[in-house]
Amino acid sequence: MKINLIRCRVSTAVVVMTTACLMLVAAFVAKAEDLNAVYQQGRAAYYRGDMANAFQLLSRVAAANPKHTETANMLAYIRAHHKPEENTLKTQYAAVLLPKVEMADVTLTEALEGLRVLSKNASGGKVTPNVIVKGEELAQRKLSLSLTNVPLTEALNYVTQLVGAKATYDKHAVILSTQADTTTSTAVAK
Repeated sequence: MKINLIRCRVSTAVVVMTTACLMLVAAFVAKAEDLNAVYQQGRAAYYRGDMANAFQLLSRVAAANPKHTETANMLAYIRAHHKPEENTLKTQYAAVLLPKVEMADVTLTEALEGLRVLSKNASGGKVTPNVIVKGEELAQRKLSLSLTNVPLTEALNYVTQLVGAKATYDKHAVILSTQADTTTSTAVAK
């Protein structure tokens, strides 16, 4: 009876150990398949030209398998040829989506104030555009505009075009000037 009891305990232990080993192997295989899927997604992003996404995905693959040559080569190319975009004023403004822009027969100054308010509301108070208008005559030009679901950069672009101005994104502000001012300053700079 003791021998049967011992055999039963040994058999149970063997079954438990075998099950645990199979579960570990299954987890390892699943992880390898997940890693391959991440690699394939990173590779696809790389060949699509989406270097930011490719870098993120391929970095995960490289962390798990540093000796994967193709991943290392793609990451080296990305590091050498594609600098990450800085958080510039234009990218900050592009991230703000204005749900509705309605303006009728307003001056450029009034339009810009409206965009400031809309942007502040749309970004939860985080982004308020800083726009400098060169010249009183330009500031008093009239425009009408009706847009929906548009990034702030596009709204500024439309406003600028409607008054015949040119927008230049500086480090801290967008500078609006007339086309003539731009041509004159370019000619003087030469």
